[in-house]
Amino acid sequence: MRVLMLSRSTPYLPTHEHARRAPAHLLEQLSGRHAFALVAPAARAETPAQRAWAADRVQRFTQPTAGPWRPSLTGASGDGLGAMRAAALRTVREWAPDVVHLEGAALAPLAAMLPAPAVVAGRAAGMPPRGRRGAAAWVVTSEHERRVLAEHVPFGRIDVIPPGLDEIRYEFRRTGESARLIFAGNLAWPAHLDAARRLARRVLPRVRRTLPRAELLLVGGGTASELRMLAALPGVRVAGAVTDLRPSLWSAAVTVVPAEAGPGVDAALLESMALGTPVVAAHRALAGLTHLLPGHHALVAGTDSELVDAVLLILREPVVAATLAANARTVIERQYTWSAIARCYESLWARTADGGTTAVAA
Repeated sequence: MRVLMLSRSTPYLPTHEHARRAPAHLLEQLSGRHAFALVAPAARAETPAQRAWAADRVQRFTQPTAGPWRPSLTGASGDGLGAMRAAALRTVREWAPDVVHLEGAALAPLAAMLPAPAVVAGRAAGMPPRGRRGAAAWVVTSEHERRVLAEHVPFGRIDVIPPGLDEIRYEFRRTGESARLIFAGNLAWPAHLDAARRLARRVLPRVRRTLPRAELLLVGGGTASELRMLAALPGVRVAGAVTDLRPSLWSAAVTVVPAEAGPGVDAALLESMALGTPVVAAHRALAGLTHLLPGHHALVAGTDSELVDAVLLILREPVVAATLAANARTVIERQYTWSAIARCYESLWARTADGGTTAVAA
């Protein structure tokens, strides 16, 4: 299969940048089995070695000089999108791909402009209707995002494929503090901020009645005033935004994701389970991770009382915590490594190239 990949950032490994990580792992896993062409704008911050990493894995690498990207809310094609369109059209004409992979919703408008079936990987929140047209298939990371996108795109054209994990980088350890809870998210998002407030003000105080040493670690950027108010609460520590979440997750005894967390927490849940930190989560938070069994890979809790009971069970029963952690690591290795996720994309690309649109959940 011949795959043309378009990305706003040059993929390479290793990297902490989400925009580069997913396409880089797809190239790493699949370039030996399929032919790839890559179009990604040149960036001054990239080193020759990073560009060489990508070039070594593709048959054709084009780096257009892209100007500013206009906000997608305007519906207008900015200079950056125009440069990508011109480079992509030239590649399609000269290289003849079977399918085009567009990494990121900002590139979605190109799907309707290219004479090849296109897959868009990225959330469509805030994208004008024109930007949602043209793609043969969309990829989102959760069932919540699928339902949101299905208001504008036929449900059968949407696949749920969760983020992947590097099982070597995310080493399994059982080294967390015995009474530390953690919630990781973007505390600038209302849903994540509400989740942090709920844990800090309603759940943690009840846990501390039984375990006075219990503490809550909140990881994620947000407004300074909100972070200060949370940090002033008893037993609450605020770490702010971090580039590498692993040390924070390793340090905790349990990761807690209440119902209000909404979309965007799949990566933190998977990282916790890979690293050996047991998870307590609302059913909705686990909805996109179809291979996870409640009670076997993670504990499911909805109300405040259920969250407290589940957290205390993990904190007070080491055998329960260790069993959940081991079971979770096993399912991560079987279903959520980059090799497994790459196979999902490989199947989707093949179906799209053949004209099929029936969606599946990874």
